[in-house]
Amino acid sequence: MKSIRCNGLLIVALSLLGFAGCASVPAPRPAASAPELVASDVPAEGRMKGIVANRSYEDFFVHEGVETRRRIELAWDYDRATAIRRTYDLDGTLLQTEDVTGAEMRLTPVEDERVKALVRGYPGLRDIAARTGVVIWAGGFVMRKPGDRYCDRGTRCIYAILAEDGGFTPIQRAIVDLQRDRVVYPDFDAGSRRQNESPSLGSH
Repeated sequence: MKSIRCNGLLIVALSLLGFAGCASVPAPRPAASAPELVASDVPAEGRMKGIVANRSYEDFFVHEGVETRRRIELAWDYDRATAIRRTYDLDGTLLQTEDVTGAEMRLTPVEDERVKALVRGYPGLRDIAARTGVVIWAGGFVMRKPGDRYCDRGTRCIYAILAEDGGFTPIQRAIVDLQRDRVVYPDFDAGSRRQNESPSLGSH
């Protein structure tokens, strides 16, 4: 992959949360079946699980003619592989939980660290990540591509960019699926959205 020179510091753009619609879907929506992937050499206890809150805000709702303030929390449910929205009253009582179809959320700090750990521990990337001056930028965009065997429905695929010269020069792009806790594309051409090589397959 040719190095790309940047004039300034590489700025990772965080994707904006978008809603394609809301629906209550009680059943899990697992990622599609795909060949086994090589596991990164990282502690298993760091894997994302449960509900990871992303952000919250207060909003007004009108119910039976009365305006009421509620707290809205957006989160990713790793047990069910879907984005969710939870509504609370101001006393903290949970009133409603909804699945949010098509929502793409920026990484939380704990997710960001897990992406970087998976990249550093991946057999094909660890040597690059260990070089002096190499920086890992994670979470610029969430990738969800219909029909993709690793990044379709029920996944949380995140771009990770390895850049040298203190972060000035990107040298390799990878895709990490936090839902699977795996590097799914160790060398990904983001410009053409083409995989340069097949994912490394192997046992867990």
